[in-house]
Amino acid sequence: MNHDNGISRNRLEQGRSLLLAIGLIGIASSAWAQNRVVDTVHNLSAGGPGQVRAVSERQVCIFCHAPHNTSGLRPLWNRELPTSNYLIYQSSTLDAQPGQPTGASKLCLSCHDGTIALGQVLSRTDRIRMVGGEFIPAGLSNLGTDLSDDHPISFVYTSGLAASDRQLVDPSTLPDEVPLDAAGELQCTSCHDPHNNTHGDFLVLRQQYGELCRACHDMTGWQDASHRTSSAQVGGSQTTDWPYSSVGENACRACHRSHTAAGKERLLIHENEEDNCLDCHGGQGAGKNVLTDINKISAHDPRRYLHKHDPAEEPLISEAHVECSDCHNPHAAASQPPQHVYIPIGDTMRDVRGVSIGGVGVDRATYEYEVCFRCHGDTAVEVPRRIYRQSETANLRLKFSPSNPSYHPVAQASPSFFSPSLVPGLAEGSLIRCTDCHNSDTGRQGGGANGPHGSIYDFLLERNYSTRDNTTESSFEYAMCYKCHERSSILSDESFPLHSLHLEENTPCSACHDPHGITLTRPTPSDHTHLINFDVLIVRPYNGQMIYRDDGMGAGSCTLTCHGEEHDNLTYRR
Repeated sequence: MNHDNGISRNRLEQGRSLLLAIGLIGIASSAWAQNRVVDTVHNLSAGGPGQVRAVSERQVCIFCHAPHNTSGLRPLWNRELPTSNYLIYQSSTLDAQPGQPTGASKLCLSCHDGTIALGQVLSRTDRIRMVGGEFIPAGLSNLGTDLSDDHPISFVYTSGLAASDRQLVDPSTLPDEVPLDAAGELQCTSCHDPHNNTHGDFLVLRQQYGELCRACHDMTGWQDASHRTSSAQVGGSQTTDWPYSSVGENACRACHRSHTAAGKERLLIHENEEDNCLDCHGGQGAGKNVLTDINKISAHDPRRYLHKHDPAEEPLISEAHVECSDCHNPHAAASQPPQHVYIPIGDTMRDVRGVSIGGVGVDRATYEYEVCFRCHGDTAVEVPRRIYRQSETANLRLKFSPSNPSYHPVAQASPSFFSPSLVPGLAEGSLIRCTDCHNSDTGRQGGGANGPHGSIYDFLLERNYSTRDNTTESSFEYAMCYKCHERSSILSDESFPLHSLHLEENTPCSACHDPHGITLTRPTPSDHTHLINFDVLIVRPYNGQMIYRDDGMGAGSCTLTCHGEEHDNLTYRR
């Protein structure tokens, strides 16, 4: 029995080896078969392998070259040149200055812009008749005269350009396979060899792992980026034309298309920016499903915006919007392992812009809150169901300022020696991040995507936080507060002697406490320590006054009206 199994295994291994050998021979033969123009679709003769070919013409080279009666252009060019006025690629981040096509690119366009018949050659009086169409068929190979959705060509690629762009390699380091023309211009022939189709699409290098793109493009952060290293399998989308099976193998091709790109300005596969992300992060490919989150009632939903984000925009944006690339740099973002200690910013937000606590734009945020301040700082967006307070501003940059009378420790740890009722393990002086509160409800707790993509709770909070007046206290109603502030300590008045009384009277935490902080730029008569900044729809003035006075450790007074009860300099002492 064992002996037979051994023979079977040997035969199986021999069979696998034979199949592997046959496969390798097949691959090698296929590649070899494509390294001569006669074996490629550029052989338009009657014997050519493509669907588009001559009816009877047997010469292979005549469609481009002829020994006599040609245009006079090198290399013995046998076609007229197009006279079209092309729309040229433009981008706010393009430092090169492409003009109308020149040089070899114009030779390529004599077929690929679709304006000149394939069989219209100079050395023949009559047009060579074709089967499969007289002109290049519609599709990715027919570029048309609108080149605004194609990789820029016919521009001078200099060291100065590389230095200005900062994400292009110096032209002196280009591999031999990626040549510039005699004028130092990048042309179609920098990426394509019309006589050799070994790598497919007549490319001079493989697209796998972005090999061809990276010959010129040296994107900051790419070396460690998840989009370079991920082995996650893809292939569920019918619209992306991914040639390889994993994210890392597709690399640049996972999001970009060099020709006829729907998202013209960045040569993205899809016009809607987020669709390029959701192809993987919508439940297929990537491990986390962000689409599920942005469909929730409280969400940063990029589908609300189109063509609003620009990589060249100022860090402090003037028109609020939220696209995926406002918070994530797809060329640098990396997976963030679970952390049990404070880190200033996660790897998913590498190399993105931000605004410092001082209001200065930074090209590379070093704290998570700096990214949030782009929209929730000086150009603060309106937040649904926001709470209007005694000292009012929507500018969270001002609310978190360390110069304030109180603030949650996002930009700086609290200098106070008394942080009330912290849960075990959370030490006084700890720092927190915006995403400790604002996060997907299924992120940290449910195995979903971590980050403020969407939540079933108001204010895009990780947990429930009831702000309605007359809310009956429970661990669920104030789950967000109780994440850090121990419920049993609060209810037993360990920090404030009237906590339990207020909660028993169904007063929400938010009636008195402003969770972000209180800025001195909006002065009021109150002291505003202990994050006290009254909700003016619940708390009302008494005799025209709404004042909280801090009288030192565990002591203070209130002058206000709440739930119909008048607090006339009502004092407390612990």
